[in-house]
Amino acid sequence: MDYKRVLVLHFTNGMSSREIAETTGDGKTTINEFLKRFRECGVLSYPLPEDVTNEFIAECLYRKAGSPVNSEIYRDFDTEEVHRALAKKGETLKHLWKKYNAAGIVNGRRPLSYRQFCRRYTNWLDSAKVTFHIQRYPGVDLELDFAGKKLSIRDRRNPEQMTPVTIFVATLSFSDYFYIEGMTCCDISNWIRVNNNALSYFGGITQTVTPDNCKVAVAENRDWINPSVNKDFQAWAEHNGTVIMPAKVKSPRWKPNVEGHVKIVTMHILVEMDEMTFYSLEELNAVLWQKMEQENRVNFQGLSYSRRDLFEREEKEALLPLPETQYEYLERKIVKVGQDFSFTYDKVHYSMPRKYLKHSLEIRAGATKIYVYNESGDLIRTHERSYTPKSWVVIPSDMPKEYGDYGYWNKPYFLAKAERIGPQTRLVIQRVMEKVEYPVQSFRSCFGILRFAEKYGNHALEECCRDAILQGKCSYTYISNTISMYAEPTVDPADRMRTTLKPADRDAVITGIYKDDDDRYSLQSLLKRQEEGDEQ
Repeated sequence: MDYKRVLVLHFTNGMSSREIAETTGDGKTTINEFLKRFRECGVLSYPLPEDVTNEFIAECLYRKAGSPVNSEIYRDFDTEEVHRALAKKGETLKHLWKKYNAAGIVNGRRPLSYRQFCRRYTNWLDSAKVTFHIQRYPGVDLELDFAGKKLSIRDRRNPEQMTPVTIFVATLSFSDYFYIEGMTCCDISNWIRVNNNALSYFGGITQTVTPDNCKVAVAENRDWINPSVNKDFQAWAEHNGTVIMPAKVKSPRWKPNVEGHVKIVTMHILVEMDEMTFYSLEELNAVLWQKMEQENRVNFQGLSYSRRDLFEREEKEALLPLPETQYEYLERKIVKVGQDFSFTYDKVHYSMPRKYLKHSLEIRAGATKIYVYNESGDLIRTHERSYTPKSWVVIPSDMPKEYGDYGYWNKPYFLAKAERIGPQTRLVIQRVMEKVEYPVQSFRSCFGILRFAEKYGNHALEECCRDAILQGKCSYTYISNTISMYAEPTVDPADRMRTTLKPADRDAVITGIYKDDDDRYSLQSLLKRQEEGDEQ
């Protein structure tokens, strides 16, 4: 029984024996017996002195007949001396209690139990407001943070334009050996990249990693006991065989080493570099790493060795080995397979088999590969990643052998629909299909071109396609950029030309348009070129 708690509930809170029993889980009869003994004891009274323990209460109330009672039956210890001893490497409260307990009974006073020894020491820490020293061991923890001061990169073409650079700092808790790197964007992909670079610099990984509570590392950390780590950063930790242990919110003492290095980096490195001019992140990081190496080789104040010396001598061998390949951040996205047997990611089409038509798939995109997962989370396809916009990555077996095998999107369908609009439109659709290896690759463009007839009318689309053919620009992009110019039948193009050109030029231009057969343009085409700044 927690005797002290029962006394507080009874005397301070005024609770009955039944209510106390429901709260503590002890028996009602046992509580009644304890309160009766407490009132009849004669040695103890409420409120209790601060140094009275549960063991002393039990000794007084439940002692055997004839045994002596002494309010100072337990031997005290020097809490300040215990606190100083804990600062030594490898020292623990358990070991200090064993030494205290080994002395046995001194002057009639017995030693406290280990539980009461720890409780008394903790109470002293709270009353003295002393910060407990967190013992550090080689290869155990890596602390992560950002420096408060930022550097900047200038644009060569526009020197007034500046790009801010955030400084990432990683510090090994035992040796104080640290790594720094500049970042122009603090998103999750760059966070994974700089952490990979830090592990490569150290040549290993610690058992735990303590990051600051930035959003790229920790999604939520309300009570510190059960923080929610960013899922991609958690995957990074699992890949490297370590554990993420975020620091308490607004508690720098939980990552004191990296906090100290943020100050060192700011005062000794960033202040000097703030006066330098950089035109690229590579230039900035090259200087940053040079100064980092110099700082890591400086001896600790009053000691004959540096951070690097301590790292090489005691911590390097204690680090866990790195995996054979670095963790690769995969950007996730849900896509849908269209009727052209492909999904689009980053403006690139990737083919899929017919059975996945109109299915939703999860894409995990790496630097060189596109991994495709079905709705159950199973890997079903891997594509080589392309960075060419509007390109196609096609596996030939995915393409249907006959167009009639799938839906209404097929070559005859689009040609027939274009024929109803006009011959120029049909010719544009045909040429769009001829540009690709598989006609199915052009179906989205054909659909987009024909859809303009619904918004601007058949006549406008037919005229636009006529100019597209004359200029050799049979594409969805050209039609999309120029179709709106054909949707103003109430405005005479020649009148519009006269209002936008200089008086000395407009008659010559208009006459040349209608009479020069060697270099023939439509009014709409010239208007578009003039709006784009083509004075010639």
